[in-house]
Amino acid sequence: MSDPNFEHSDGNWDETPSEPYWNEYQWRKYLKGSDQDTAKFLSIYNTLKHKANHLDEVAVQMGWDAEDISLTDEFNTPESAEEAEARFDAIDNAPYTLHRHPVIVVTRALYRYLHESWQNYMAHSQNYLSPQLCWNYANSLHQAEMNVLLSIQAIDLGDFGLTICHLKNSLSALNQTLALHDQVTHPDPEFLASFRQENQIRIFDLREMWIRVMSDCRIECQRRPRGDQD
Repeated sequence: MSDPNFEHSDGNWDETPSEPYWNEYQWRKYLKGSDQDTAKFLSIYNTLKHKANHLDEVAVQMGWDAEDISLTDEFNTPESAEEAEARFDAIDNAPYTLHRHPVIVVTRALYRYLHESWQNYMAHSQNYLSPQLCWNYANSLHQAEMNVLLSIQAIDLGDFGLTICHLKNSLSALNQTLALHDQVTHPDPEFLASFRQENQIRIFDLREMWIRVMSDCRIECQRRPRGDQD
């Protein structure tokens, strides 16, 4: 039913968005570009992982400022305008999303390695792994990565206290992953040592990056007035 007292207002509603919406094809291209960022990071990281301060050096080669993997301010786009235009078929002004936040790119890249490493280990260790250990290890990877994604969303919302809480959950899951390394066995000591060593390099880099973010979030929390507490 229509309300006879309702006054229709012509011209008061602007149905034309200020920025054009992207269609499905454009978003698929964008996500493909995000995956390419992850692959690019891994390629650079693998050549520098044994150098001191390699996270900062990789960040620079990615086109970020070294601080971008810790600061809570809006990130810098890691591509030139020309590269972005080529990647997205000349679509200018790609929208802001979390997909290309440096902390997300680094986390996705290093966890891609950890997932693939665990998959490879299981393929060569079927007789030495219990189902419970397989589940616990995979779940620890999932919980850490999921909480980091939620933490960056909290940063985007400007809630730094929530960010810290999620990163604490991620660090707890990361510690569980490290502890489970001691339960993993294999008859080939070189294979086992390589698995543990390569994983630990990436796990400690994740820990360093998340602690940087937490530190910056604590500074932001101290700058803001505290609300009423019960």
